[in-house]
Amino acid sequence: MMNPEHAATRVLSAAGTSTARPELEERYFRRMAAAVDEKTQLTDWLRGGRVLDIGAGGGELAARIAVLPDIEETIALDDSADAIAHLEQMPGITVLSGSADQLEVLGLRDLDGIVMSSVLHEIASYGPNGPENGRQTIAANLAIIAEALSPGGVLVIRDFVTPARPDRLTTLVTPGHDGDELLSAYLDRVPLLELRRLESLGQHRFAGTARVVTEALLTVNWGAESLPRETQEQYCQFELDELVDVVEALGAGLTPVHREAWVQPGYRQHLAAWSVLEQDGTPWFPETKAIWVFEKAASQIPPNA
Repeated sequence: MMNPEHAATRVLSAAGTSTARPELEERYFRRMAAAVDEKTQLTDWLRGGRVLDIGAGGGELAARIAVLPDIEETIALDDSADAIAHLEQMPGITVLSGSADQLEVLGLRDLDGIVMSSVLHEIASYGPNGPENGRQTIAANLAIIAEALSPGGVLVIRDFVTPARPDRLTTLVTPGHDGDELLSAYLDRVPLLELRRLESLGQHRFAGTARVVTEALLTVNWGAESLPRETQEQYCQFELDELVDVVEALGAGLTPVHREAWVQPGYRQHLAAWSVLEQDGTPWFPETKAIWVFEKAASQIPPNA
């Protein structure tokens, strides 16, 4: 196991296909750090060896991975210069500048574990083919990620989750005039036309699908000051079982071993003045995060064997 007190931080970089991200403000890193206890559940699935944290951000999760038993090396990868500056301050980790589609270029292979916390939706949102093709970009990246895993290695994904039956109609009720203005500002900025489909019903009520309403709630949760960044990220990419189907369809030898979804602490409190109603008037609140765990087959039979 690498000793975090003495291991030097090493920074490498790769030119490549990653696209520019908005500048990461200090409040972004404070938010990410505040969620580290919840993110730490990802480490329950790791088995030691060499572990890669893709989209490591401020490095709090990577730092916790680095001190786990049997960890030989913790590698923190991010394509943001702001994040790299934070990661360079973390002892005991190898810091790489790059994105998930550059693992081969960076020489990242034979990894025993890969973790991705709130990264899939960023891959979709900022991919070179635009957010309209985000799901295809995710699939292409996951194929590269699977290739970097050793046989028996684990991939642990934590991200937002599309609600079940995402196309069903719901009603979003704002806190009043200020809420209407915040929602309007959100709709003016969000890049995907399909996410703007909220119809005003009057009396601070707006009709939209469960997915559209969930995207709106997850974004306005951060407040007006964060809209320039947060509206560029389309959170809901896959339903809980849907991502499993996508990964299995890759034919990369990844088998699902766990999946679950939940409402993160804080969302209900931050959005207490907002509400969502099903068509029959039943209150509803979306699950905000999910975890998916996949294991790579210990040995793969050649397709023509």
